[in-house]
Amino acid sequence: MLLIFGSIIQMVTFSLSIPIMLKNQFSRKYIAYMVTVSILLGYFFFLVMGSASSFVVLLFLMLSVYYQLRKFILSILIPTITLIFMVISDYICGVINIRVIGGSNVSLQYNSFYMLLSVTGIMVLTFLMSAIVRGLFTKLNSRDIFLKKYGLYLSILSIFTVVIFYINIWIGQRQGFSDENIQANSILFIFYFILLIGVFVALTRTVMKESALQNRQEQYEQLTDYTENLEHLYTDMQKFRHDYINILLSMSEFIRNKDIEQLQIYFEKKIMPISQGMQSNTYKLGPLHNLKVQELKGVISAKMIKAQELNIDAVIEVIEPIEHINMDSIQLCRCVGILLDNAIEEAIHCDEPIVTLALIRNERGILIVVMNSCREETPELYKLFEKGFSTKGNNRGLGLSNLKEIVSQCKGVALDTERKEKTFIQILEVLEPSVNSDANRSTSSVILG
Repeated sequence: MLLIFGSIIQMVTFSLSIPIMLKNQFSRKYIAYMVTVSILLGYFFFLVMGSASSFVVLLFLMLSVYYQLRKFILSILIPTITLIFMVISDYICGVINIRVIGGSNVSLQYNSFYMLLSVTGIMVLTFLMSAIVRGLFTKLNSRDIFLKKYGLYLSILSIFTVVIFYINIWIGQRQGFSDENIQANSILFIFYFILLIGVFVALTRTVMKESALQNRQEQYEQLTDYTENLEHLYTDMQKFRHDYINILLSMSEFIRNKDIEQLQIYFEKKIMPISQGMQSNTYKLGPLHNLKVQELKGVISAKMIKAQELNIDAVIEVIEPIEHINMDSIQLCRCVGILLDNAIEEAIHCDEPIVTLALIRNERGILIVVMNSCREETPELYKLFEKGFSTKGNNRGLGLSNLKEIVSQCKGVALDTERKEKTFIQILEVLEPSVNSDANRSTSSVILG
């Protein structure tokens, strides 16, 4: 009976550790469902299969994570790592029971005090390891790149580790799980676990270096584009200054002869096109001089010039100087880039295409507002943020789902989306660190208004 009780507690630990690693990605209702089914499966199959029942629960949790997140690698990797943590914690508690408390494996199976102490220790250690992994994933800005590049290898290695662990457990069962066997397995498991962590750290450093190099390259390209745009603007201004006197002199003869009619014709045919060129979208980048974040300035100028080239009325508003935005520059550029790309792709289909970008400073932080004209048949907001959904065809709807994921990973960042008649509005709010955590929604959120 005590073994069954211990097995049930371990299933609870197993299923609860996954939401701890994947913070804010499961609802309470779904977590309760995972825990309940895990307990039922663990109880039933433990009576039939013994410790091998963990594999049945592992498969169920993999399917549960995949159903919720639709990420194949993550659905394999996270539950498998959780099971590894649980096995390691089990053997650590076993060694503590033998070495520190002075008990034995036999006393653990038949003494309720030792059993309660052991399952409590397993739960605490497993939750602690899961929280550490969550912290590492949160700090890893290039998590998506890491999982895409090495996720499959880590998943295979983790599954192989679980198989090795349970082969040793089954051998221990046949030998009666002596204290010597438990201590030997503990040393083997901990050594193998340290090796697994070493591989993970090495791969993480490699990805971070590659990501940093790629980010620097992207920043360089963005700044290069911005510089080239400024050079084009300067060249156009120089041409206009050079021709300014000649333009005035060309009108002087009409004025001298008081030929107002011909002057009007000349002005409308020759001078007005030049005036319209001076007022064209190309010269609407002026407000960007108030934006001092060079990386973001490069992204905005490149995207808005692209919009102007597509005959979209692109407007930029930065009234006050903005020298700093409290968000990782790469994540910030990715978010704004996605917002502008989607705004441009939608506006181009409208009769009066308009894209407006405004950066506003308030007492809470910085508001980045992107507004664009949209069609009346635009899908419901919640559908736009679903992975894979797109109005442009199958397997193309990744932009807004990626935006949602980026925002969820950033502390003090919130996204508010709404639609008013034929205008689509998205507001990215980046809060200052000094804003009170209770009032500033420090837990990242996405509001689909």
